[in-house]
Amino acid sequence: MSEAEMMQGVLSSIQVVISLFSTLFALISAYIAGLYFFLRRAPLPLKLLAFLLLSIGLIFLGGAAITQQRLQVGLLTAWTKLPTPVIAVDGVLRNPIPVTLPPGWTFYDVGVTVGWLTAVCVYLALAYMTFVYRWKTGENI
Repeated sequence: MSEAEMMQGVLSSIQVVISLFSTLFALISAYIAGLYFFLRRAPLPLKLLAFLLLSIGLIFLGGAAITQQRLQVGLLTAWTKLPTPVIAVDGVLRNPIPVTLPPGWTFYDVGVTVGWLTAVCVYLALAYMTFVYRWKTGENI
């Protein structure tokens, strides 16, 4: 595989990740709207169904994100094995901003970690808002 083909693969994978993130944002936003306008007054079985459907959607998106993450790691690993790469993997692709990070960390690692932590925290917050949080009663919308 040539460097140009690997670059095309990396850029295509980045586009897929951005698409996955926008889908995640749309799914979460729709759930928040549904939670505020309808689910807060809904009976428990309906809340369970809505949260189950949200969970299935997030599992699907998470699986696609893991696939892209592994694909990117594979491409970047193959890139490092090129005899004379024009673009350095560690200097440009993993660390596009020349800032010193803790040893062993790259901006790629930071981005992946922040992405997964954000997804988990949002999921837990939505679970709390769906099943535990007590909305004010008598409030007109």
